[in-house]
Amino acid sequence: MALKISFEEVLLSSHEDDDQQELVRHVPSPQFVQCIANHPLRWGSVVHQALPSSQFLTSAHRPLRSAMGRRLLPEHREGVLDTMTAVQISPTGLPPYTETTKSGSSSAKALEDWHGNSPLNNILISRTFGSIKNRFTVDPNNHPPSCLLRAVSAREDSEELSKKLNPRTAGGTVELYVTYGRIDAEVCMLPLSESALCARNGFPCCPKSEDDKPPPCAMEGRVFAITTIGDVTVKGDAGELNACTARLIIQAYSTWGQVAVFIPRSFQGPLVASCFGTPRLSSTLAPLCTPIKEVGGAKRWFVGSLDEWLVDRGHGDDLTVRTDFGKVWVGYEGEEEEARKALRWGPVQWLAHIVPAVLILWFMRIVLAILLWFLHLVRII
Repeated sequence: MALKISFEEVLLSSHEDDDQQELVRHVPSPQFVQCIANHPLRWGSVVHQALPSSQFLTSAHRPLRSAMGRRLLPEHREGVLDTMTAVQISPTGLPPYTETTKSGSSSAKALEDWHGNSPLNNILISRTFGSIKNRFTVDPNNHPPSCLLRAVSAREDSEELSKKLNPRTAGGTVELYVTYGRIDAEVCMLPLSESALCARNGFPCCPKSEDDKPPPCAMEGRVFAITTIGDVTVKGDAGELNACTARLIIQAYSTWGQVAVFIPRSFQGPLVASCFGTPRLSSTLAPLCTPIKEVGGAKRWFVGSLDEWLVDRGHGDDLTVRTDFGKVWVGYEGEEEEARKALRWGPVQWLAHIVPAVLILWFMRIVLAILLWFLHLVRII
């Protein structure tokens, strides 16, 4: 059933002799729209405008949107209003539904927001069995009281472990620890507020001009993702590129699994990767990395402009990735397909997973044989 819809256009016109403004309510015809688009208009403030929905506009009416927010000159007002006629549009049905495509990988769509995507800080999750697959929104301006942090008994153990791994960065904004399971985390860092910078660091926020440059920011956003048996995938999002953001520190470790880290395009700082083999960088990230040194299976690069980093006295981002029996891949967000191809299992990964399984089966067989022998001995007695 066809649905007839009539709409009205609210056009604001002004008189040249006084400051009073007049609202004239009419219905635009296609000729009126073309007249509006072709007449010389000057910018002005509009008190109210009510435009019809875009799905009810014909191609002849669409030029009217380019005239939104403008005021007619008095000499053109009368001629334009004479061309206005009533019009009705009768759509045959609802507008066609087009599914919007969302950017991101399939793994990112499967992630659930931690606590309803509420901005938090000092997040700690420690599990023995089970995977962690969540999206975290971190507000570095939020500082929970120390008494609440001490209430978590696992925090002391996590801080001791963090000190052993990297003494310079003990404690973290997001800490994820799993013994048997994988970690798939996406961390979004919100920009720093001006009050937080002034109150905690005594620094001004973003500079008022391009010449003034603020001192390096002391606030940090640390992400620790550590697992023994399982893969690690970390995606870091620094938020707005032009906003003051906290220093981003990511540490991802695994013993038997693969490690993939997706850094934001604003990342600038040292990158250390270690694995059994050669760490891999994405085709987009590799040209931006300056090699520093290589010792064994560990390689160190610098991402971004080294001169700017030295001017900031080394207060930049930091990334450390390590796995003992797996592969390491580092790239930018949106390169999930390249990461999937680069992290395919090789002979080393197959052996690293098959040998422990064979040892576990062999141990279970010995335990079962001892148990059967004990039951047989009890029957004889």
